[in-house]
Amino acid sequence: MKAFLNNIWKKTVDFCKRNPEILAIPIGLIVWKFSVYILRFLDPTSAVYDAGIFQIPIFAIIVLFVFVSTAWLFLKLIFGTARRYLSTEFKNDFQKLEKWQKIKLSYAIFFALIFILTILSTMLK
Repeated sequence: MKAFLNNIWKKTVDFCKRNPEILAIPIGLIVWKFSVYILRFLDPTSAVYDAGIFQIPIFAIIVLFVFVSTAWLFLKLIFGTARRYLSTEFKNDFQKLEKWQKIKLSYAIFFALIFILTILSTMLK
């Protein structure tokens, strides 16, 4: 039985090493599980999964984790070449850019993420 569990553990660790974007989903679920204790500490009158003001940011973080993981997985499955470029060659190409190009690209990515999160938050209502 111990050898079987070790084999499963090794396969799980190997899978997580090959697909690190998957780790955000269990982290989100762990945060969701322990958020009950945090909520009870902050507000003893809150329900187990209260949809009040304290639970909404926690839920938004979990949704962000799941969406980021899903986006990376789809990028890997559908656009494997783009994913390989981002994980291997993008760092070298980014360092070759001039300062103003780095700033422009960084702000473009940041504001694209802000826009996506804004759209996501309107869909959650």
